[in-house]
Amino acid sequence: MAGDAFDFSVPPFDRLTDGERAKVRAVADIAYYRPQEKVIVAGEPVDFLYVVMKGLVAERQGDEVITVHGAGDSFGAMALIHGAEAADCEAQEETLLHLLPRQLILDLCRVNGRFERFFTHSVSERLAERANVESARGMAAFMVARVHEAYLHPPITVPASTTLRDAARLMKHHRATSLLVESPDGRIGVLSGSDLREAALIEEKPLTTEVGDCASFGTIMIDADEFLFNAQVLMTRHSIRRLPVVRDGHVIGVLELLDLLSYMSSHSHLVAVQIDRAGTLPELAQAAQALDPLLTGLHGSGVKIRYIAEMVSDLSRKMQRRLYGFLATPDLQQHSCLMVMGSEGRGEQIAKTDQDNALILSDEVDPDSLRSLCDQFTEAMISFGYPRCPGNMMVSNPEWCRTESQFRDEIFHWVMTPSERSFLNLAAFLDSEAVAGDPLLLHRLRAYLFDRLTDNAGFLANFARPALSFDTPIGFFHQLVLERGERKGTIDIKKGGIFPVVHGVRALALEKRLHTRNTFERIDGLVGERLFDTAFAADLTEALQFLMEMRLAARVQQNRLDANGSDNYVQAAHLTKLQHDGLRDSLRIVKTFKQLVAHHFKLGSF
Repeated sequence: MAGDAFDFSVPPFDRLTDGERAKVRAVADIAYYRPQEKVIVAGEPVDFLYVVMKGLVAERQGDEVITVHGAGDSFGAMALIHGAEAADCEAQEETLLHLLPRQLILDLCRVNGRFERFFTHSVSERLAERANVESARGMAAFMVARVHEAYLHPPITVPASTTLRDAARLMKHHRATSLLVESPDGRIGVLSGSDLREAALIEEKPLTTEVGDCASFGTIMIDADEFLFNAQVLMTRHSIRRLPVVRDGHVIGVLELLDLLSYMSSHSHLVAVQIDRAGTLPELAQAAQALDPLLTGLHGSGVKIRYIAEMVSDLSRKMQRRLYGFLATPDLQQHSCLMVMGSEGRGEQIAKTDQDNALILSDEVDPDSLRSLCDQFTEAMISFGYPRCPGNMMVSNPEWCRTESQFRDEIFHWVMTPSERSFLNLAAFLDSEAVAGDPLLLHRLRAYLFDRLTDNAGFLANFARPALSFDTPIGFFHQLVLERGERKGTIDIKKGGIFPVVHGVRALALEKRLHTRNTFERIDGLVGERLFDTAFAADLTEALQFLMEMRLAARVQQNRLDANGSDNYVQAAHLTKLQHDGLRDSLRIVKTFKQLVAHHFKLGSF
């Protein structure tokens, strides 16, 4: 029977029960189509859901190819289920199709909601679902646990007027390691056991001292329904060991580090502690080596790649802040600003990428006097596993260690005499984030840059142009286009997918004077500026996340194989069906986005 050859491993048929699969086998038929033979004629009734067994089918609106369906793909569902007008569907080569009758599909949709939702999801939802299916193969329960699922210490709240003696007695009675302190104005602070010991033993404060004078206010809190992983991100970023947990505006408990670590196996907070405690360069180098195993552990965990990248970027910044603290005197730190750029500046780092850093100095500091310090910084980063920047965008390059006034002159030059190099420098500077020292030095320069760029359409168009520099590796029939020569059989997902999105969004954000650095936050901001609608923004976000996840997977695979290849490339032959389809959908979205950028900046006329 025709149904015996039906592949139930591909979506949405993998969602069917055994009984439902039996019904498909009983009625599935097979049809053969010659090249250029019409499968569906636009406007005519559709009686079957078609599933490609072998071959290619192009779906067209007029002369434009909307999409191409290959083995495992289904088409005709919208016309079949929702009565939408069908597009022309034509075989592009000898093609075998499974034909599933209309009534069967309607019956399956009526009794199986997961099956029905497959046909109503947007592209972004399909990409997210594919990512979830892939990650579920290695997903650990703790990575999707909610905060309230971990052990929460009962909240013990005391007024700020409570004495240290009474606080100590309360903590002993309740066997608590911390207290919540409520100030007269309603703010909530935290008094830890170490805070109490430091006040009483080191600072020798009287035991009658009020805890309001010793507690830490401006407390970071987390919602009980947040992912436990997000609590880990907060602890890592802010170097804290406990988080008050709130629900409906009320504190319901306190999550402590040890309890969080009972759920989490990646131990990113321990990496942060290791960085903080490093007293020598070798100890800091040892902490840096923990980043690669951390990435390997997080890959396939179910955590969205944007949050993994955010955490890795935070750890890398923390490490460079610590390194700069080793090398720079306290006085120099007060009169300088160490900044990072590129993916690290955007909070999108998923590996130990090439160094992209710079040093802004107060005008009274002589840059030439810091050459040795800057060389030490770069060499230390190399020893930590961060390669030199091919473009020499590092503090050891005098061009990237300047006074505030000198950088201001450089920015003026980038804007007034645009060139490929000045655009590259400008792009890096737009993504910069202060890591150590005085952040106001960078803040003033960024403000100056935005002030210089007012309604300069020609400049902005040329700045955006590199987003179109590389071909998107997807063909006319939406098939993946593979590299040839030395990289035969691979796809460069950075040039073909990630870079066009990152830079195109950066250019649009610059035009709209959005000061955010992160690409995902820029996309959200551009929705507010009405450049994107919500649906397209969701598609673009999911496409970028999918491409970043593919890049991380390539990175992890290379580490396992001890390979020397670039993590920009993925081997097409190694892709699963889900990965192949997700990559194809993502690149289609990238291609549409590039068309939007070209139209918006009128690049055809420049």
